[in-house]
Amino acid sequence: MTAKINVITSFSEEGWKDYAQKMVNSAAEHWGPTLHLTAFYHDFDLLSCNPVKSPNITYRNLNEITDMLEFRESHKRYDGTLGGDMPYNWKHDCIKFSHKVFALTEFAFELCADSKKPGWLVWLDADTTTDRRFTIEDMESCLPAKAELVYLGRQSFEYSETSFVGFNLNHRPAVDLLGDLRGQYISGEVLNYREWHDGFIFERLLIIYNAHGMKSHDWTGHIKDIKSMTKGKQAFDQAPIGKFMTHFKGKKKKLYKDKHSEDMVMPAKRYQQLLDAVLFYKPKTIVETGAFNGQRAIQLSLAAFEHTDYVSYIGYDLFEDATSELDEIEFNSKDHNTLQVVRKRLEEFAEKIKKKGKTFTFRLIKGDTKETLQHPIIIDTPEGERTLHPNQADLAFIDGGHSDATVQHDYATLKDVRIIILDDFINPMEEKKEEALHYCAVNRLYDTIENKRKWVLPSADPIYAESTQIGSTHLAIVLNDDSEETTPPPPQHLFQVPIIVQPKDCVPKEYIQNNIQSNTQMINKWVGRAKRNNEVAIMVSGGASTNWKELEAVIQHEGEENCKIVCVKHSYPDLLKHGFKPWACVILDPRPVTGTSTHGIVRSTLFENVHEDTTFMLASMTDPSVTELVKSKTDKVIGWHAFSEALRTPDQQGKQPRDNKLIVKEELGMEEGATLIVGGTCAAMRGIGIMHTLGFRYFHLFGYDCCFEEPTEELQELKDDQGKPKYIKVSVDHTPYWTTGELLAMAQDCEKLFARDDIDMDINFHGENTLVASLWKTSPIQKLKHYTEVIGG
Repeated sequence: MTAKINVITSFSEEGWKDYAQKMVNSAAEHWGPTLHLTAFYHDFDLLSCNPVKSPNITYRNLNEITDMLEFRESHKRYDGTLGGDMPYNWKHDCIKFSHKVFALTEFAFELCADSKKPGWLVWLDADTTTDRRFTIEDMESCLPAKAELVYLGRQSFEYSETSFVGFNLNHRPAVDLLGDLRGQYISGEVLNYREWHDGFIFERLLIIYNAHGMKSHDWTGHIKDIKSMTKGKQAFDQAPIGKFMTHFKGKKKKLYKDKHSEDMVMPAKRYQQLLDAVLFYKPKTIVETGAFNGQRAIQLSLAAFEHTDYVSYIGYDLFEDATSELDEIEFNSKDHNTLQVVRKRLEEFAEKIKKKGKTFTFRLIKGDTKETLQHPIIIDTPEGERTLHPNQADLAFIDGGHSDATVQHDYATLKDVRIIILDDFINPMEEKKEEALHYCAVNRLYDTIENKRKWVLPSADPIYAESTQIGSTHLAIVLNDDSEETTPPPPQHLFQVPIIVQPKDCVPKEYIQNNIQSNTQMINKWVGRAKRNNEVAIMVSGGASTNWKELEAVIQHEGEENCKIVCVKHSYPDLLKHGFKPWACVILDPRPVTGTSTHGIVRSTLFENVHEDTTFMLASMTDPSVTELVKSKTDKVIGWHAFSEALRTPDQQGKQPRDNKLIVKEELGMEEGATLIVGGTCAAMRGIGIMHTLGFRYFHLFGYDCCFEEPTEELQELKDDQGKPKYIKVSVDHTPYWTTGELLAMAQDCEKLFARDDIDMDINFHGENTLVASLWKTSPIQKLKHYTEVIGG
């Protein structure tokens, strides 16, 4: 029988901003439906911060507890400074730690008043995050059934780690201990102890209650090498709860914020290359033209701080002096920030990084770089003030004005800098070459650079002109040091070339439009957005790598009732053959059902056997003959709209959507506000988009191969309908794979998905020795380090 479990935490406004928001977001995302978190907040209006809404989470205002307010008023002098008479000492801040005590005890007493068997109450510090799916059964594994109290002991310290404590309220000793804990604070008895925080008081009470026979379970008290409160092994990590969560204790709370702040997001791949170059070349002085909002200054400096304790940054920008006329001349599309705002942002960063023992100094220069860049700057260094000419910096990032005059001037002024990185080297699309010429100032400069080592890094980052893509944009690196020993070439991983395919609809736009008009009449129910859930989507594509025993094992591990198998038409018969019952089959095929698929199979034969439990999800662009065949087999049919240029009015095709809205042709019959599914060129990829739209966040991918065995020499000579080779040989990390244009487009979709860090998905990839398996292994997510390697401890 599943136990009754309530989890509780508390936090201040500062705590909310630094870490607690991440904690509740991760709980909403990963916790099972029967596990509940009560989050107490104090001294600010949390609801105005728009916290995540979830049936798993209740928010309560701690300031409504009268006992706490009275305690804080009567003990306000004991805030760690004795009313300002001494430097702050957290061990003597009974005000700060009283919030935890009153939240914990108030909720415990409420639970006991409401039920004779209230079950477990678990305290969880707000500076924790849940990293994977976490159910009430997982929490039960952390709470031995016969225990009355569960805690994390530490041999080398006078008190336990109290980031995770479980109180079994079905037993009197646990309830009484909580009563005594609150009593220590209300009575003022806490001030008679050497330290006034909850951990110290809890340990004293724990010793007494254990002596009187309380059945407590210590997960970590036997571990001898927990020697530091912040470094090395930590009790939380070694306990069962550590398999599911990360505890960012002490200074790690702030570091977690710095590493994960939304302001730090860098979606364009070339900017990750920029940071990798900084990590590789280890500059201490950085010059940037085009400081913009200061975000890049912080990102560059954080990367540089990986190898130094001191960074000096000099940033140039027009700031508020910019005009629309200058924006047009310099091809600038960004908004402008005031000098004051950017300076304040960097001052705040300097203060934060100072607390980590690092020194960040900066100078911001307002004006046209053609007038300001040539002047020396006085900078602060650990040795005192120093006059620095910008061309004496260790690294220069040139990303200011993009006219020929400005690009050439900025480079000429900074040409002696050891490492120069220029943004926006343009690789125009073939049909957009003439239009792109206006934006190619960096290209023209690059072509004139002689007798220096230089490279253009590969990129798939798009560049637009008036909302229409005209090509891709890249970084160019120029090295002034001829010695490969002192200044080596950029690391090889920066040159890894992404798969780039320009997919096209397989039938004319008019054909697709006719299909949509027909299907909007034939299908009554359509996919729309749904709230998050904690179920698992098992996506099975048509590749040969699917291991049926592994698939079965995954289902058993995740729980059969919690899994939804979603397939494509080519994997559907194989799933049925091996005894699996797909929950849904996603179909995206605008071609007639009587034709032959790209796998060489007559499409109609794929639907000879239809299981009664399977729902068929048909794209509105699907050929009506497919819809009619499926509807003749089952009533379980749901439609969905795949984004395609064929949906849009002619004047909007090829342009970026504005305000996240698309203008579609009225005659298609699509309802206003209809959900459009993006995310790929095939059913297997759009299926992931469908399930994400339906609230799924946990995915297992099977059969995503995008390759096959080497075709015969005769087959290798075959051409597609455009006269190009039908079978293509590609390589990933020197491993060759055979594929087709359609499968390569799918591989590109997979590569993009694996590289994204701006969507909330937990992906588990299954399969070996395939094209997509290689892309998975080389994806950025696989290069991420465990947090202990990132921040230590």
